[in-house]
Amino acid sequence: MKISQLTEAFGAVVSGVDLGNVDPEGVEEIREAFHKHQVLLFRDQEISMEQHIVFSKNFGPLEVHISKDSLHKDHEEILLVSNVKENGKYIGVENAGDSWHSDLSYMPEPSLGSLLYALEVSEVGGDTEWLNMYAAYDTLPQKTKERIEGLKARHSFNRYKNKRIGVPDQRKVGGKERYAKISPPDVFHPVARTHPETGRKALYVSPRFTLGILDGSDDEAQDLLDELIEHATQRDFVYHHSWKVGDLIMWDNRNTLHLACRGIPEGQIRHMHRTTISGDVPF
Repeated sequence: MKISQLTEAFGAVVSGVDLGNVDPEGVEEIREAFHKHQVLLFRDQEISMEQHIVFSKNFGPLEVHISKDSLHKDHEEILLVSNVKENGKYIGVENAGDSWHSDLSYMPEPSLGSLLYALEVSEVGGDTEWLNMYAAYDTLPQKTKERIEGLKARHSFNRYKNKRIGVPDQRKVGGKERYAKISPPDVFHPVARTHPETGRKALYVSPRFTLGILDGSDDEAQDLLDELIEHATQRDFVYHHSWKVGDLIMWDNRNTLHLACRGIPEGQIRHMHRTTISGDVPF
């Protein structure tokens, strides 16, 4: 196994490993790289759904996503990220991740990490970007760090509550009722969370799931959140990935945000499988 830097900012490429057949020593080496680099890219993988699930479970129990209609019918741990249609309906979450977010931050115990595996990719579009939220926190002015110390923010899955993002047209028909039905209660997490393994702090807010900050008036809280999001989404903190068939990317949801860049032409296919590792209560 070889681990090499992916970008100057963060991330690593892990080569010389078959994820369908990793021994315990290899798992520990990958775990160490995961904590160090935040985003790991594995190229040229050929793994079954069962192997994807087994490898993912080395890092913790797996979540079953709340979008039940986008789960694989035989393996509920697999979320289909796909623009394939059957009987006129998408089989998976076709437009998932269209705003910067950390997976499941709207849950009391948000996700530890996610693993996305590319089976089919489009010739154009469909890229994904990640943000280094360690760097976003580290580069904040000291006064801002002091201001957000101990503050909590409200997170919600229900995008109809979120004035910061729009609702795509295809979600508006029945969408309000659907989001109200499947969305768990809003939760409150630290604006800057401490990683339980590394002890480092990362900003833990996003345009998609964070509604506001519990401090002072709502206008002041929204201004602060806008300031933090603008700072965090600087291009210096971004890794941009163009997918190839066989790519599997594993990322830490506790210290990164990610974004689906979209832009897939009509008629081209993007089909992926995602597993999500359960996490714990942010502190």
